[in-house]
Amino acid sequence: MFARPYFVRPVCPPRPQTALTLPAFVADVRIFFLIVEPYLGRRYEALPEIIGGELERRHRSAVLSVAAMFALTALLVVLAYADVRPPLPASLHNSSVQGALWFSILFFGLGAMALRRARFSAMRLQVITDLRGIPGLLATLQRTTRLAAWCGGAIALAGYLLTSLQGDIGYMLKAAVVAVAVLLYCYPRRSAWQRVVAATQTPGGLTAPPPAKGTSA
Repeated sequence: MFARPYFVRPVCPPRPQTALTLPAFVADVRIFFLIVEPYLGRRYEALPEIIGGELERRHRSAVLSVAAMFALTALLVVLAYADVRPPLPASLHNSSVQGALWFSILFFGLGAMALRRARFSAMRLQVITDLRGIPGLLATLQRTTRLAAWCGGAIALAGYLLTSLQGDIGYMLKAAVVAVAVLLYCYPRRSAWQRVVAATQTPGGLTAPPPAKGTSA
């Protein structure tokens, strides 16, 4: 039997321990923030750019929706003048259907204005901003504008159906005037959207009372 060799484990000298003093801790914290500060600055500087890009995208989409309804109204007016009528069943040629179409014009016209006023109320927009942030606010502005614009398109379509049923171009013209009024009322102004976004970031938000006359805002 051979004896197992015996190895002596070297003993490392203990490392000198330095006491953590308050000046040394403060210096370490300062160095940490000097390293991290540029990255934090880039992040917060990019935040307005992100919001601006989101506002630009959603505002463009809302404008295109309104423009599409303007184009639809103009197209229906041209078709009515050209006496281009769709083949409608004979059961629609009665007074009750015509009354329903006139009621739909009134309903969509007043409904678009009531919808925009209700969904653009300051308290509602501020609550949406508090819950879903600026992206949620911009989504609400875009969605409401689209719904109001579609109401204008529905009014123009109802006028075209009335003209097709009665053969009177005046019905189309009257409906087109109402549709254009609704579309102009709901047309999204970018400066207004920017003011709403800026107002939500103020201490009082959109629900803050306006400054009194003679005082600075």
